[in-house]
Amino acid sequence: MKHRLASPFTIIVFLAACGQMGPEPRPTTPSGEGSSRIQGVASVIDGDTIEIHGQRIRLSGFDAPERGKACGATNVYQKAALYLSDQIGTRAVTCKSTGTDSYGRAVATCRVSGTDLGELMVRAGWARDWPKYSRGAYADAEARARKSHKGIWSLGCPDNLWGERRYN
Repeated sequence: MKHRLASPFTIIVFLAACGQMGPEPRPTTPSGEGSSRIQGVASVIDGDTIEIHGQRIRLSGFDAPERGKACGATNVYQKAALYLSDQIGTRAVTCKSTGTDSYGRAVATCRVSGTDLGELMVRAGWARDWPKYSRGAYADAEARARKSHKGIWSLGCPDNLWGERRYN
């Protein structure tokens, strides 16, 4: 009996039908009342925004410098984004979303290898606690970063770095 090999197209169709073409993006799935879980490899948009499977996520409870912000010759917007990217790398990020912001982004607390990204950013001095949204969760980390002159706290940033936002 002579065996015929299947064409590459036939194999691809078969694997797709069996669900063996690799992992599909994980959709947002419920994980509790008023919240949902988002998980996957993230792309960093800026110091407090990531994207997973095409979904933008505003990291909750802290604020990083906005586009165009600088402290002297240091582009702190870029530094914050690069620091966040370095912390995530290619590892999976798990987020617990609690809603959306005025831009339609999910608002979430996200972790990589079990560590809160907000804690990482604030502790390193590339972001600050936003008590209105964090309920002070990152206040101690910010105080330590300021005292140790880490990140933005070492650069003599201008008074208007944070614009008109209030952090109390």
